[in-house]
Amino acid sequence: MKIKFLGSAAYDAIPAPFCCCEICERSRERKGHNIRSRTQALINEDLLIDFNADTISHFLKYNIDTKKIKHCLITHSHSDHLYVSDMLIPQYSKESVIVNYYAAEHGYQFILKGIEEIPVMKKYATLTCIEPYKSFTCGKYQITPFPANHDPSSSPVIFVIEEEGKRILYAHDTGVFFEEIFEKFTTLGRFDLISLDCTGALTAGYRHGHMNIETNLEMIDRLRKLKVIDDKTKIVLNHFSHNGGATYDDLVSCVPKELIVGYDGLTLEI
Repeated sequence: MKIKFLGSAAYDAIPAPFCCCEICERSRERKGHNIRSRTQALINEDLLIDFNADTISHFLKYNIDTKKIKHCLITHSHSDHLYVSDMLIPQYSKESVIVNYYAAEHGYQFILKGIEEIPVMKKYATLTCIEPYKSFTCGKYQITPFPANHDPSSSPVIFVIEEEGKRILYAHDTGVFFEEIFEKFTTLGRFDLISLDCTGALTAGYRHGHMNIETNLEMIDRLRKLKVIDDKTKIVLNHFSHNGGATYDDLVSCVPKELIVGYDGLTLEI
């Protein structure tokens, strides 16, 4: 299984528009991995995670063959993860592939409204309402959503994605995991890769809604003690904000070497 991190920032991206803070200014100057678009990922070539306003630019930048994308998981309904207007672009196409979308209640209602307002979209999209703890099959993948510690009005979930014995935990836009989730994880087995929200980075106080490096390390320690991750598990920190007080270069120099600091275009295989 392969995962490509198409974007790696929170809603405001890095550098944020019009922002003159130290992190944004240094990121503009240094460029490279310090420049971050909004978080999105692609599993193999056919499973997209989230559909934000940067989706089109991601497809163009990374030369993504969009004809191969069959499924899209939505983590929650906030606009940096779900931008319905661009999901409706196939209405202007002479031909388009069918994409199957999976979202929890609030995101589901957003997408449903868009599709119902444009009847031709029923040819190009299917929509499934998902629920936390209820596993479902998505093409060749087994998906289990878990409730995220994030704005409850957005119906937020994190995902466990399984394919041919490989297992990924994709946990963005969440604070410290709810206690019952740890027990559920033990029934799944070992994760080959985990990707954790690190919006707060070096800034203190991120426990609810988002995490920082301190709470990431706390989650990693809990998961190690449960034996669902080990020394062979790839651990990615991702979903960063300029309010986290660090550029990519800063983070690489200060986090433990066994952790991977995410960046736009990072591609990993398990």
